[in-house]
Amino acid sequence: MSKDLLFQVFREAKKKQIIDEKFISFLDNIFPDKSTNVIDVLKSGIIQYTYKPSNRIVWTAQGENQEHLIYPKLFCSCQDFYKNVVIKKKRSFCKHILAQIISEALDKFKTVTLEDNKFKELVRELKLKI
Repeated sequence: MSKDLLFQVFREAKKKQIIDEKFISFLDNIFPDKSTNVIDVLKSGIIQYTYKPSNRIVWTAQGENQEHLIYPKLFCSCQDFYKNVVIKKKRSFCKHILAQIISEALDKFKTVTLEDNKFKELVRELKLKI
């Protein structure tokens, strides 16, 4: 699995503009038996934080017990990403990264704009929850 696959998910979601049975089947092929988990993350919510004046953008996804920091197509702060992507190398991404990609393609996410000096505050909050 690669970033190309994530781009394919983005394109497919953007083209369809809806999560239907065909799209869920497509997700199951990419992320076997986990499409329900991805849909659950989408329902829980994805947030895009934009920091001004730098225009730094970071994303978060609500997990089962806490919020996870996401750098799209690259990193998620969840335990599954660390365990199965970084350590075991079983896959290239987690359900939160997939959910973020889909939410961006569908333009279905919450946006929050903050001052640059608030970035450390977000990271600190998320770190305390780990």
